[in-house]
Amino acid sequence: MIKFNFKKSLEKKIIIFGIVFSVMSIALTTLTCYMVTNRFILFQFERVNEIATDAAVEKANTYLGEIANIVSLSMKNEYFDRITSSNESDPYVLIKAQKDYEEFLNNLILSNDKVDSVLVVDYNRNIFIKASNSVGKSYDKYGSSEFYNQLKKPLLQNSESQFFLDRYREGIYERLAIISPISEPYTNEIKAYMVVVLSTKLIEEMQFAGNGIFITDHAGNTAEVSNNQQAGELAEQKFSFKNYLNYEGWTITNTFTFDKLQKSINKNLTSNIQIGLLCLVLSIIVLAITSKKIVKPIKNMEVQISSLNHSYIENKPIVLSKRRISFKLTLLILYSTVVTVPVVLITGSAYVSAKHTVESKVGSVFEYSAQILYQQMEFVYNNYRRMTIETSSFNEKVQKLLDVSKPSNNVDKEIRDEMNNIILSRNLFDKGISNITIYDADKRLVYSSTYGRPFMMRPDAKTDLDYVKDHFSTLLWRSYTDSPFNKKGIRIGMQIRGVADGIEAGKLLGFILVDFNGEDIEKMLNVFSKISYLDLYLVDRSGKDIFSDNGRSQKKSLLEVLQNNKPSLEQNERVSFREGGNNYLMISKYFAENGWSLVFLLKDFNENEYILFYSIVVLLGLIILSFGFSYGFSSILSLNISTLMKTVRNVKRGNLQTRFKSTTEDEIFELGNSFNEMLERISLLIEEKYISEVKVKDAELKAKEYELNLLQSQINPHFLYNTLKTAQYMAFAKDPRTEKMIKLLIALFKTSITRGEKVVKVSEEIDHVKTYIDIQQMRFGDKIKVIYDVSNDMLEIPVLKLTLQPIVENAIYHGLEVTEHGGTIVIEVQKMTDKLKISICDNGAGMTEDKLKEIKERLEGKTKGESIGIINVHERIKLYFGDEYGIEVESTLGKGTTVIIYFPKLEQQGYFFK
Repeated sequence: MIKFNFKKSLEKKIIIFGIVFSVMSIALTTLTCYMVTNRFILFQFERVNEIATDAAVEKANTYLGEIANIVSLSMKNEYFDRITSSNESDPYVLIKAQKDYEEFLNNLILSNDKVDSVLVVDYNRNIFIKASNSVGKSYDKYGSSEFYNQLKKPLLQNSESQFFLDRYREGIYERLAIISPISEPYTNEIKAYMVVVLSTKLIEEMQFAGNGIFITDHAGNTAEVSNNQQAGELAEQKFSFKNYLNYEGWTITNTFTFDKLQKSINKNLTSNIQIGLLCLVLSIIVLAITSKKIVKPIKNMEVQISSLNHSYIENKPIVLSKRRISFKLTLLILYSTVVTVPVVLITGSAYVSAKHTVESKVGSVFEYSAQILYQQMEFVYNNYRRMTIETSSFNEKVQKLLDVSKPSNNVDKEIRDEMNNIILSRNLFDKGISNITIYDADKRLVYSSTYGRPFMMRPDAKTDLDYVKDHFSTLLWRSYTDSPFNKKGIRIGMQIRGVADGIEAGKLLGFILVDFNGEDIEKMLNVFSKISYLDLYLVDRSGKDIFSDNGRSQKKSLLEVLQNNKPSLEQNERVSFREGGNNYLMISKYFAENGWSLVFLLKDFNENEYILFYSIVVLLGLIILSFGFSYGFSSILSLNISTLMKTVRNVKRGNLQTRFKSTTEDEIFELGNSFNEMLERISLLIEEKYISEVKVKDAELKAKEYELNLLQSQINPHFLYNTLKTAQYMAFAKDPRTEKMIKLLIALFKTSITRGEKVVKVSEEIDHVKTYIDIQQMRFGDKIKVIYDVSNDMLEIPVLKLTLQPIVENAIYHGLEVTEHGGTIVIEVQKMTDKLKISICDNGAGMTEDKLKEIKERLEGKTKGESIGIINVHERIKLYFGDEYGIEVESTLGKGTTVIIYFPKLEQQGYFFK
């Protein structure tokens, strides 16, 4: 026998190539997803940070503008002039001026949460004035000439560039400082410095997304406006966005190192590697199991071929298990699965991770930008509310005039004079108020700051007044775009309740409607839209625009743009969604003051389709690559196998002259040569043995078929003679049953001589027996009785034709007819495990032991003799169904005989009747 190691080598090749494909797909997919995800997130992050930088510019300009205002107010003071004047030499005057000025500065910054301290320093004259909201801070650094000597200062040629930056640190106390040199008017010589130390408010509101915010003045002094410990130095930053501030030469730079996002991307990379390793392990298991199943049929064929020899070639035929899927297609499916599964899982993981990172990390930066504008507008709204309340509730004279029982023209005039005085003294028109209207408790107009009729007679004034009257604790907030001056405006209305001395507390005195110029709000929206490329919507509770089309890219209302994703207009929210073929990030900021909402829409945000698109391209590319590799490998490996299998199939179809031919020398070549040797042996054995045996068996078969025909023709003559004889006597005696007997005889022989199926139903055989019994009962009368023990489910079972009647005939002639009293025949049909059993029993004469022995020997084929019915039936059954079927006989002299016929279960072999 030949020993093969083909199985093992094939399994190894399948597993090794599968592992190579799996590693390639995992590595390529992981690397591609990492690169695409990194690029996509960086792109989105840069875009949002650019918007955030523009928002930071607005925030910084607002703060620095207020600081510049504080510096300006600080210098417009007589004490300041005395302190900084070089002509003042009286020490007492200087000391008193310093104390008075320090008190002035303390009052100036007392309620200002943006400033910690204001310092005035003249180190040449040892002047150090400090007004501070912070306790325990010395600020000694700013009293030293060394600091100012090291400070970068350009030539002071432009009076608009008189501010410098510094970062003050004292222990854990860190603040941003603005330094303003105080110079001589004509010589530009610096004689003193004013230092404004900012509070943490600006720094706190500049924190977002781990970035570093740096402000640089015109001289190159840089200060970090963030608490980010990892921001580093400005020069070290990898990514930065730079923009100019309102101060000439000042810039703000938003820098980031991408560290936090890089950690998120690296975390996803680690997850993808873990998924890849898991897929690799599963792939190895699948490859090991599948390779065994692929090789198993080849192994079986190898074993069969190796075990064939001259002795066992007849008893050990080659059995080939049929494959549902070809060998080549199996490899294609296997390798494609090994490649596709990790690609799909890793790509899906990268897609979900990138989407989450962009929405959470990058989205938070965008929300910061939105928060800045929201805070600015909220500050304006609070000012509007404050001014409205102060105008109506904190003027004792106006309240008392409104409380008079009988209004008159003089009272109205006093109210007008007082309100005009308030407006002028407080400069309310410069603070955004365009009109103030006051009504008494009866809704009678008593004052309007603008006396134009269109303003006073606005058609919506009555509606607004009714709203204010019906709402005690709620302010009216309404916008309009059709003022007499073609300006957009915001109206605030409220009830005027008694709070002054001598007036009943809470008494309704009247109503006030204050119209604010909406240009400030509109300007904020337009500027923010311009610098951020966002679509902004300031809407009321119903989603209606407060100011429409403020710099938006699409001139539609919010509800028209977002038809399927309505924002929540009564709470803050940040969501991303897809609408109208575009991806949006929406941030909604709710103003509790007036119930309005500021909605930010960032279009084309988080375009995950790019990741999905690249992922699909990678997936398809890898699948095509895997198909190419697996197809080529399987084609090479299966070439000889396919040739060998074709040879085997030709042999199975009977072509023993075919031979296996191999183009390479390998394990398949050896297996094929062994198969060719086997075919040679088979051909030799066929020539030596099987052809001769076939010829002999063919001759015997023809002889038996001839003998069968002869036996069938010998079944009926004896019975036919007796029956015709009886019919003759009956006709002679004019017996009326003669006709019936002849008809029964005709029916009996019609069944016997009709050509057709050799196999019939049990019911047909029983009917044939009944016909025969009816004839015999007409001869013998009640001497012969028959009992049929046949259940209905047995009637359809197929049996060999003309097998029961000859046995019944023997029972009558050799068992019942020879007795005086006749007897009974019992026919019983039973199903056995693998056979059909039909018993025919009679209680007739029986037979001697010698006769029984002779018949059994005849049935076993040990002796030959005269042909009789029971022997003929037995031979027919054996001839058709084999030696394991036929007849058994048992008999006792004087008690009767039992004949048992065994048939195969023909319904299990495909014999069915329609």
